[in-house]
Amino acid sequence: MLFWLVLILFLLASILLTAVVLMQEPKQAGLGDALTGGGGGDFGSTGGTAGGLHRLTIYIGVAWGLLALLLQIIPR
Repeated sequence: MLFWLVLILFLLASILLTAVVLMQEPKQAGLGDALTGGGGGDFGSTGGTAGGLHRLTIYIGVAWGLLALLLQIIPR
């Protein structure tokens, strides 16, 4: 019974995480600027709605990872 509850929560977190990631604005800088340090001095300064979506993505991602681990631990 507990396995199915965790599985349903995992599926909901997966759908929610996908939706939140798709709502975010693209950075348009690409991986090259991230690795070489180019692009400007506003690294990490996301405020307003973008900052909230970024934090929400992190929280849901951590919850998703913990639920994935629980699915492996809980017997069926």
